[in-house]
Amino acid sequence: MSDGSAAAVRDLSQPEGADRNGSVISADVDWAELELEDGGPSISGGTLVGIQTSQTIYLGHVESEETLGNRQRLRVRVDHWLALQDVSSLQKLWSQEPSG
Repeated sequence: MSDGSAAAVRDLSQPEGADRNGSVISADVDWAELELEDGGPSISGGTLVGIQTSQTIYLGHVESEETLGNRQRLRVRVDHWLALQDVSSLQKLWSQEPSG
């Protein structure tokens, strides 16, 4: 994933959590570092979050957080990730299978 990718971040501990706007600083299969830029409520350490970029969905727990003015930087331990291209391929395959 390239640095600066736009990301939607959701606090999964909130039943109707709204997506937050941020950008990915770096990410791989184990860790994601991102910065929330919308000045919304802080997300605390240990919180389960979902992160979606144009290419990937990550699920994980906030390992650490730092507040920088109206921005917040998060380091997330990735528990699961899924490439959106793979999801699209699976959906196409499943839709082609005969029912019954």
